[in-house]
Amino acid sequence: MNKIEQIKAEKDGLDVGADIARYAELGWQAIQESDLERLKWWGIFLRRHTPGHFMMRIRIPNGISNAAQLRTIAAIANRAGRGIADITTRQQLQLRWIRFEDVPAILAELRAVGLVTLQTGMDNIRNVVGCAVAGITRNELFDASPVARAFTDVFVGDKAYTNLPRKFNVTITGCRENCVHAETQDIALVPATAELDGRTVAGFNVLIGGKNGSGGYRIATPLDVFVRPEEAAEVCSAIVLLFRDHGSRDARNKIRFAFLVEEWGETRVRDALEARIGRALERAGTDERLPRTTNHVGIFRQKDASLSYVGLAIPVGRVTSDQLKEIARLAEAYGTGEVRLTPDQNVVIPNVPDTKLGNLTAEPLLKVLRYDPSAIMSGLVSCTGIEFCNLAVIETKARALKLAQTLESKIHDGKPVRIHWSGCPAGCGNHTVADIGLLGVKAKVDGQTVDAVDVFVGGSSGPQPTQGVKILENVPCDTLPTVLEGLIRYGEPEKLRRRLRTIASTASAAPASADSPRARTDDAGRKPILLREELPEDAGKALVVNGHEIAVFRCRGVLYALQNQCPHEGGSLAGGAVEGDEVSCPLHGYRFNLKTGACSTDPRLRAKTFPVVSQNGGLVVDA
Repeated sequence: MNKIEQIKAEKDGLDVGADIARYAELGWQAIQESDLERLKWWGIFLRRHTPGHFMMRIRIPNGISNAAQLRTIAAIANRAGRGIADITTRQQLQLRWIRFEDVPAILAELRAVGLVTLQTGMDNIRNVVGCAVAGITRNELFDASPVARAFTDVFVGDKAYTNLPRKFNVTITGCRENCVHAETQDIALVPATAELDGRTVAGFNVLIGGKNGSGGYRIATPLDVFVRPEEAAEVCSAIVLLFRDHGSRDARNKIRFAFLVEEWGETRVRDALEARIGRALERAGTDERLPRTTNHVGIFRQKDASLSYVGLAIPVGRVTSDQLKEIARLAEAYGTGEVRLTPDQNVVIPNVPDTKLGNLTAEPLLKVLRYDPSAIMSGLVSCTGIEFCNLAVIETKARALKLAQTLESKIHDGKPVRIHWSGCPAGCGNHTVADIGLLGVKAKVDGQTVDAVDVFVGGSSGPQPTQGVKILENVPCDTLPTVLEGLIRYGEPEKLRRRLRTIASTASAAPASADSPRARTDDAGRKPILLREELPEDAGKALVVNGHEIAVFRCRGVLYALQNQCPHEGGSLAGGAVEGDEVSCPLHGYRFNLKTGACSTDPRLRAKTFPVVSQNGGLVVDA
């Protein structure tokens, strides 16, 4: 039994709450070592880089907060936290420099405005992430934030969920624009539709077993389950309890839910889930996510056309207490007092009427926390780093901000780029899903140990997720301005992602094994059988059919097939972007009509098309 399992066996983490007042009187040095660990169940963390001071993590389900809560947090930060707070990639706020004698009063102040710190650390279900503009964005299938709140209400304070083998991350979203990095989560509910009882029902497809840390990015596995919003909290709870009861409790770097999913496979997980909840579940519906992603920074029309939401970039998520108070004031003066926190560490002020929008954009704070940041600053994300985190090996936030400012001064073409920093392999900065991901390491230069990073490119989540590629190792941080300037100027992350998808698609097109529950080729064994739902909307897949290399695309639910090699210079069309009825070659941008193969950018070119016909309960390319 590892040390943490011993501590949990002796006393539940939540039970340390009864000792907080006593320890506050005695002083932090009187806290037993085992209780220092249990305090993390209460969101209270001793930081070795700030001896005698604690971090407190505040749970904010779906990132939805309000002016009263922000004012309270600002007042606490100003009085007891040296005037700073951090927005996390789980849509929470973290307070720094807290003395333990102040903890009981802080917990009471937070409770008075509807906030808790419970179960935000260690082996618990962490803050449930969702679309920051749920309920107001025009680009959602439906508002999923009530589901996030309902699931949170199930487990917070309930000891049935406080003895998991390891931490557990959940995202629940109805947003179609991939703003929550769903594929990195232990459970992700993503927007989908299914035909049930003769009607189209909006709900979720279920993904399981994603992660960032404990060995790197594992892309969450589709469970082949569709759930209605009203049953989603129950299904999430049952999956968590499967992990509680069957997950390994040995080496802590090998006991995330992903390892149980790898061991069991999705079929066994689904069977066990159905047995636990006592009924069969619907099979997965149509994924309704779009190919694009967003961080909701900027000014956008809401569903109510007379209102807009304003997304403000918070560089590396660090805010001062004065800025928090001002955000609260602006939310009340220009909106309805609501404030949203995003998974990319930014802030959204919703419900701003047209008549007030101009005055809001003229406010002094918006010259600092901008709604129109540079492309580099807009995509900047950073974990806590060694400044406060016990796990980090390098400093991240200050360095990330300084580097971004340097790059801003050199690169003016406005090409969007997401640069994410993680100070250690835990990956809290989500470096695995960025255009450029930086993972902190130590390196030797001329015999001296220096801060350095491994550089990843081309990572992504969403309906066509990609494993980022590590292209550089042990790059000293002092050299990053030159290294990243070149990558941004000359790198093409989206082209790389398309090629990675093509490789993955080609590999997945190999004939199924003999014991497959369903034949995946025609009777002659030459034509792979496809299902519409295998391809996300506006996505391509490379196949070999009767010796021909074919690109198959799904557009508005219909499958189309073209020769895969671009007639111009042989680029793989399967890796191209689909827009409307055309696909663009990833090499030189030549656009071909999916139905006719005609090239709109050069009429002399034409891609050969192939019929897609029904066969054996699926579809085959007639080539």
